[in-house]
Amino acid sequence: MNNSRQSTVDSWQPRLFRRTLILFGVILFLPGMGHSQTPKPKAKFPLPALLICEKKRPALAHVNSHGKLDWDYTLDGPPLDIQPQPSGHYLVAGGSKNVLLLRRVWKGGQILWDWSELGTLSIQSAVGVDWNETGDPDLILAADALKQRLFLAEGKSKGVKIRWEFKLPSPPISARVCPDSNHFLAVLEDSTVEEIFYQEDKVVWSIGKEDGLKDVRDAVRGPWGQTYVAEGADGLIICFDPGKKQVWKTHLPFAPSSSFQDIGLFIYKKNGKRLIMASVHWPGGPGARDVIYLLNAETGKVVDWSEHTDKGGYPPFHKVVPDLTTYSHK
Repeated sequence: MNNSRQSTVDSWQPRLFRRTLILFGVILFLPGMGHSQTPKPKAKFPLPALLICEKKRPALAHVNSHGKLDWDYTLDGPPLDIQPQPSGHYLVAGGSKNVLLLRRVWKGGQILWDWSELGTLSIQSAVGVDWNETGDPDLILAADALKQRLFLAEGKSKGVKIRWEFKLPSPPISARVCPDSNHFLAVLEDSTVEEIFYQEDKVVWSIGKEDGLKDVRDAVRGPWGQTYVAEGADGLIICFDPGKKQVWKTHLPFAPSSSFQDIGLFIYKKNGKRLIMASVHWPGGPGARDVIYLLNAETGKVVDWSEHTDKGGYPPFHKVVPDLTTYSHK
């Protein structure tokens, strides 16, 4: 392994690799209107409850399954990522505390622990990979743009230990755990997506500009080895098979010709079908637009969408995650 790929591993082995992982995958996509025609919003809110990292203020917002804002929480810096936990608490990346575990209290929140002890970091994304008996994360995968690495660290405030780290060739913007739980997926600023095999500390699969990608904003791994990529330059969601062949490519309706600013992806199951949720924030045009799409994960067909920006609806966002506390790829 060369110097750009040095990793540090101790003898500790997380329980994550000894039991089935319950995870979430996410897709966020925001298209603005690139044409004079404005789409008519759906009459019925088609989405599950949503956790929103707001764009215009440093706050988290929760929108219920009826599309109404029911609580929010203000941080001391922009929220970048959020993941619901089996306990009902929320893992949050952003602000001066780097990563924190938040408990909902009335119409706000209470911090249960944070990573302020770890000092100066630039955590772009954080996800739980192992949980304690109460359903709170005790091992967390984080993407640190400052030191260009992924690392695993304990979920607590005092005496936090980094158990594993892996150097990356470019700053990461997203970190995910693949369905088999022994592999991590990192999206890098240079539009590369890398799959890292944790137990052997090596990149086992990657895709990037040499495969026709221009501006990758997010990616998530499906249960059968498919990789779904959000391409910001052209407003596309692309599905690749393990051999890097395109299975399908979808240009999101109403997408502008200019690049998207924030896109996020998430996979979940509804009525026996796997869906991709793509949430998109587009800053161009007469005003920023925030649209959330639902796509059929097998075909790429857009099956529904929401532009619920009325009073009481969701605010402009950086990232959106379904509030689904347990999701299995099985």
